[in-house]
Amino acid sequence: MDAAGFAAHVGPVLIHRTRAENRAAIAALGLMPAAQLAHRAGVAPEALVLRPERMRLQIGAHRALLTHQRPLLAGRGDFLDAHTPKSWALQLDRRLFFWPTRRGAAFGASLDGAVVTLPLDARRFFAAFAPDIDLSPINSGNATRRPARRGDWLYVPVSAGWDAFAENRRARGLVASRDRIGEVSIRRAIPPDLLRHLLTEDML
Repeated sequence: MDAAGFAAHVGPVLIHRTRAENRAAIAALGLMPAAQLAHRAGVAPEALVLRPERMRLQIGAHRALLTHQRPLLAGRGDFLDAHTPKSWALQLDRRLFFWPTRRGAAFGASLDGAVVTLPLDARRFFAAFAPDIDLSPINSGNATRRPARRGDWLYVPVSAGWDAFAENRRARGLVASRDRIGEVSIRRAIPPDLLRHLLTEDML
């Protein structure tokens, strides 16, 4: 999959949504996974796991507000392969998440309070992070209603190609048709200067 193919599947823009009060910290520090923010704040990443409420971290002069993990806590039954809820929450906290153009607004509904939307150019994102990009057909941190089955296998590297992703769950007998991309994630931070390069609007 190349940049054009990636953009064809996710849309021209990838969306990252966060609480508006995080804007100043993002402008200064860039985007970081929750576990990395915790480390910078002197907090053990394990202290974040399965947090039922939002958590505020202080990183030097900057504050970051992490969202709660209630959508994962809502999970009932055995929907995890080779994971416990705690270990799954821990791996979620090591990722940054982005949403295809068509799903970005829907994800924003799960964030309470004032929200800021960061629109990233999909082709520039691909150029910056391939092959570190993982694709998922679902919101991997949401287990409300009837949670879809998931494990490490859910995240398909973009380098594996479109067919590997689209057929991943069908080959396991979990769905009847080919998947579409519902979530994009990377397991690394985005420094401030690179983030500004990726943004399609001057948001910071």
